[in-house]
Amino acid sequence: MGYRQYAKDFEIEYVDRPGKKRPKAVRIYVGPYFQLKTSPERVRWLQRFYLLCLLGCAVFLLIPMCIDCVFTRTWYIQVPAAAAWIPWLLASGSVWNLWTAGQKMEREQADLIHDRISGATLFLTGFFGISCIGCILQTGNTTPAGSDWLVSICYIAGLLCSCAMFAKRKELEMKQLENPEKPRGKNKTL
Repeated sequence: MGYRQYAKDFEIEYVDRPGKKRPKAVRIYVGPYFQLKTSPERVRWLQRFYLLCLLGCAVFLLIPMCIDCVFTRTWYIQVPAAAAWIPWLLASGSVWNLWTAGQKMEREQADLIHDRISGATLFLTGFFGISCIGCILQTGNTTPAGSDWLVSICYIAGLLCSCAMFAKRKELEMKQLENPEKPRGKNKTL
């Protein structure tokens, strides 16, 4: 899981620097390159889709935090909602990588986009689902007020957004590109 997972994708090359005694060690990517399987138009649509769903989930997590009601004071509703920020942050990093990715991606970036967004949206869906179940349980214990219904609606809407993101994860699959081997010399001048 650490950084050594991608160590085989890099080589160290020593480059002579004018005026310096020691050569400089430069890492060069020699691993395979990846590209999204979908068309460029569909990639732009997916970028917007994931960004809007992620912002929607953030809004649906923030609104209940600003309301004081019975549902927001119940631990089995608020603890999963607070824990949902962790997969939200992980998913936002993947969405950032999706926006900044070029046509060719290194293995690490391709894994960050597809694998992390899949796991993060799954856990985000789980945390929103636990909060929704907690709202249902709390409804059986007390009579909900108007603000309690608003909190429930926010968690249900967040659950729908995270389910939609999880359902679209298949469109983020990558394909490996052909890598032409480049001849390299041992000592180059920088």
